[in-house]
Amino acid sequence: MLGATLMASLAGCSFIAGDLADDEVEEIPAALLASDIGITKAGADKTVSGFTYYLAVNVYLDDDELRDSELASILQIIVDENDLPIDELKIGVVDVNDEDIDLDSMMERLVPGVVAVTVGDDVRFTTDGAREIIDAVDTEQS
Repeated sequence: MLGATLMASLAGCSFIAGDLADDEVEEIPAALLASDIGITKAGADKTVSGFTYYLAVNVYLDDDELRDSELASILQIIVDENDLPIDELKIGVVDVNDEDIDLDSMMERLVPGVVAVTVGDDVRFTTDGAREIIDAVDTEQS
């Protein structure tokens, strides 16, 4: 009996993990594209690695730079549109020349220690970290 209960519990967990893993998220890219930030292409995927849930967002700009206010707007859209239980956000931004924007330096300048990990040109941080960046930019502009 205990074995059957354990198997049912494990099956339920793998269904949940499978349900949250490797799926495209449509709401976030649609909201990013509808914004006035100057985004030409956007994508978002939810992934699971071990016991860590990620939301990966990629943004392509129609400009060669990203301003603090635009970063804050992108993060605000992601936070507002996300309804997934996630541990970390991963984000990458590409400029009009197909060059990766250095988000790590930009975010660290705004909120030291906010970036958990930098992998290639993507940065990882928490939803709380996103909110800290949004607040820092709001304070800077006030």
